[in-house]
Amino acid sequence: MNFSNWMPARFACRRAADGSVQPTVEWTLMRRQRLLDPFFEETLQRQMMHPFHHVFRRDSSMEEMVEWTEKHPGATLGGIIFHMSRCGSTLLCRQLMALERNIVASEPAPMDGVLRAALHMPGLPREVQVRWLRAMVAAIGQPRNGEQAFYLKTDCWHVHQAELLREAFPEAPWIFLYRDPVEVMVSQLRMPAVWTVPGMFHPNTLGMEYSDWDPRQTDVYCARALANICEAGLRAAQSDARCLLVNYSELPEAMCGRLLGHFGLCEDDVADMREAAQQNAKTPGMIFERDTRAKQAEATERVHAIVLEHLQPVYERLEAVRMAQMEALAVVSA
Repeated sequence: MNFSNWMPARFACRRAADGSVQPTVEWTLMRRQRLLDPFFEETLQRQMMHPFHHVFRRDSSMEEMVEWTEKHPGATLGGIIFHMSRCGSTLLCRQLMALERNIVASEPAPMDGVLRAALHMPGLPREVQVRWLRAMVAAIGQPRNGEQAFYLKTDCWHVHQAELLREAFPEAPWIFLYRDPVEVMVSQLRMPAVWTVPGMFHPNTLGMEYSDWDPRQTDVYCARALANICEAGLRAAQSDARCLLVNYSELPEAMCGRLLGHFGLCEDDVADMREAAQQNAKTPGMIFERDTRAKQAEATERVHAIVLEHLQPVYERLEAVRMAQMEALAVVSA
């Protein structure tokens, strides 16, 4: 099969007539369309508005995808962005998208399907899942306009799968991005993400158990899930020299500073990335305005108490490691 000009749209585990689970990839025609929307799904949804895509669809097995991507490995994976959620990761993607030689996939659902495949296929061999991950990233990262590098922003819960991703892509640099937890909690309470609602995700996906929540305290559930994400990011950073910790307070300049060489960029890229950072990442066309003060002012006493108990300790440890990284970089640069 030839998947040139096609993009994985969905990974599904379908049950065959004999009761076995068959992993399947659904594809949509992309041709030369770049991924320029704040999120991967937005680009695909716009593509699906054309009647052609409802008539001409393609399905394949995972093995067919693996075989094809082994011959068509895609653009070099230039970096992975893990993040806490609501902490500026979309802004970093917008800066990377400003460079035409880059492919940037922001939270692609097909990759999430591969990362969670073991939930539907108990006993899935790790080496098979690693092969699937490599194939999915290669398929999403196919150059359509002569692009040279591919950057991947994961969903926030994927940091719990950091070891699997690092095994699949041992050479790729990565970061864990986080933010003052009071501001993240305010954002999640304003407009809760689906994973913050108890029961919507398998608790293992968030590093939790079914018994880890009280129906009367969904805000505590959110805080504990965020704390687990931060703990996973901290553990991964402490065990891998390829990781840099980045605080939202450093944005947008971090991409034009200490992340420039980390992600294989150069000084000539700075002007375009700074220009892109002037726009609101999730609403292009609007001016970017930092909302730190507004979120801090909106935080209630309960939010502060929950953060102090569940999130502040790991946040302070993240800050200590980040400061140590920055001090080490300063010494090397001196």
